[in-house]
Amino acid sequence: MELSIAGINALFCETNADGITQCDATETTACSECSSRNHKCQFTKETNRRMSSIKQVQDLQSQLAELRQENSHLRTKFPDQDTTQRPARNHQGDNNTSLQPALQSIQSLQNVQAPVRLPAPDMKNFESVRRNVRIHSRGIFDPPSQPRQSNPQANVVQDFPEMPIRSDFAHLSRAYLDSIHESFPVLHWPTFQNEVDQIYTARSFQGMSREWIGLFFAVMACGTLQTPTTSPRLLKGVNSGTVYFEIATHALTPWPQEFTTVHAKAALLLSIFATESGMKSAGSAWAAAAVRIAQIGGLSSEVESWPAVDGEMRRRLWWSIYTWDRISSFQSNCPMLINENDCDVPMPSSIEDRYIQPQGFARPRISQPPFTGFLAVIQVARLFSQLYQTLKSSNITAQTLQAYEEKFHSKLLLFPESYQIMSEAYLEPVALFPILTLQLARFCFYRRNLSPVCRPTERSDALRRCTSVAQDTAKYISRTLHSPPGKQESEKSWQTRVSQFASNTICIHLWRCMLVLCLRADYEAALMCLHLAITIGDIRRINIACGKNLTFFLERLVDRVRSGNGGHHQLEHDEEMLAYASGDLQGSLEHAWVWGPGNDFASVSPSPHTSPRSGSHIRNTDEPMQGTHLPLRPNTGSSENGTRDWDGWGRVEQMMHQLMEEHRARLAQPPSYYPVPHNPVKRVQLAPDAASSPTKSLPMSPPTQSSSSRISIANII
Repeated sequence: MELSIAGINALFCETNADGITQCDATETTACSECSSRNHKCQFTKETNRRMSSIKQVQDLQSQLAELRQENSHLRTKFPDQDTTQRPARNHQGDNNTSLQPALQSIQSLQNVQAPVRLPAPDMKNFESVRRNVRIHSRGIFDPPSQPRQSNPQANVVQDFPEMPIRSDFAHLSRAYLDSIHESFPVLHWPTFQNEVDQIYTARSFQGMSREWIGLFFAVMACGTLQTPTTSPRLLKGVNSGTVYFEIATHALTPWPQEFTTVHAKAALLLSIFATESGMKSAGSAWAAAAVRIAQIGGLSSEVESWPAVDGEMRRRLWWSIYTWDRISSFQSNCPMLINENDCDVPMPSSIEDRYIQPQGFARPRISQPPFTGFLAVIQVARLFSQLYQTLKSSNITAQTLQAYEEKFHSKLLLFPESYQIMSEAYLEPVALFPILTLQLARFCFYRRNLSPVCRPTERSDALRRCTSVAQDTAKYISRTLHSPPGKQESEKSWQTRVSQFASNTICIHLWRCMLVLCLRADYEAALMCLHLAITIGDIRRINIACGKNLTFFLERLVDRVRSGNGGHHQLEHDEEMLAYASGDLQGSLEHAWVWGPGNDFASVSPSPHTSPRSGSHIRNTDEPMQGTHLPLRPNTGSSENGTRDWDGWGRVEQMMHQLMEEHRARLAQPPSYYPVPHNPVKRVQLAPDAASSPTKSLPMSPPTQSSSSRISIANII
């Protein structure tokens, strides 16, 4: 392919200034067009400048298209070779190397580092670990490629039931306003409330469209999300939220020929309800429907001709769908549905719904540099697309870590002063949702280097960074426990206010933090996170599954501590405990390492409870792991199906307090009790008849010896 730049500096006379006809004038003769028209062939600086720019852009666009086509061809021809070397190797015979710097320029402009994925090492003797992860992760995450059992609903709603009683709507709509509406304000509530008043006055849905009826029941379904699962509001003996969800689904199908914004609102709310209720597939399908309906309706671009209320609500709807897509996709490790370059919509206003009126805003819109609430969540969500691409790599470099540290810090600076980690001021519980969303992004980013494909120093640094995020989370939670300034008693209790923003995302983040904090023996911070998890309770079903998994982890941790293998350095190199502490990272097909190559993820193998101890491989601090020979312990306290009775959060709290007291007791002991060489000498001095016998080092304490036994022996000595 020959690259030609001819014509970039071509001159055009005034007659050919439109660029349609080629100007063939020379230094001595006029162009043919001017000669045929009997015009004077003259040139001006303006025509030369303008046409030169137009022609230059056209030529560059043509060359860029050719380069892209050639680049695609070379990628296909040399799939395993570096891109920058392909042009030179391909054109050696043509003596044309001009393509190589052009492709290098394109790559430098893109400035995108291709993700590098490394296969996880084969973890030896990990059958029991896989079994434990598979059992105790149920309800939280699924192992990679595990087939999900379909559970079709036998009772499909044929006709719309009677309208819910007004008191039920009042209760559920209040719950919806205090929770879902704060994070995803897709409804102009005064307008929606007026329409609800009309149907209750008429005592019928007569005159309302099917999509509005679906939206009405979607709001009712989302209102039930903040109701504990142990005491659900029932409708004909069934959880009312599920019934409202089925009614709304039936109202929206079959799909119409033309969609409206009401369809997008209903689809988004149904996606939120399904996802928060554990129906992941249905939640993903409704989220995709909401995105496509919004794009078809032109919500992704701004149109100035909309009325005040419609224009503002379109912006709020789009950014709500965008935020939900980012959070739900990132949490499920799925590609984002919305391209970042397709968001040509200004930020919505932060004023309340009642001030958005048909004639305009009753209050002037305030430019609010410190973002709070919904706007703060949008700012955090804009990190997720690039973060998702970065996390495709199996290893995060130091330069990338530093770059994202600056990104996280810059996002935090957009928030008010009370949102900053160094602040000691009282923090409103409603602020935890945007703050913990940012902490969630930090934690997921840092934990990538926990994988055995990383070097030991990188894994230690990743564990340290994750612990720092968990400690920041605990500090934010503790600041919400302070008394509000100027108020002796709040209108709502702390438990009521924090339960309003309960979500699967928050529950998962608290669970991840507690796993890492307990592994690093920071039990005070873990107890603070546990306090919030206990408050959420069974409002979210996944929270109970997290509690069961945490109980199993703490039982294993107690076993390590009492066997003398619970030291900081020991746990940091204990592959089994690291695998458990990694949590739902083992649910990723690309980055999990528990399952290993060639393992069946779905089947539960009857692996023995114990396995012979294999020789351990001592690695250099800069050597990546190539395999692990793990001495497995008896699988105490776990059942085959993972459905054993759970003792509740009280058992979790009791074990944390117990571990904390034992940890403090160990720290309080003088270091002279622990070195092995001193004990035999002191014991010889205590036993006079042992002087005639040769001095021998006593054997190591058996693994079953408890910490209390060691303390008593030390005290006797």
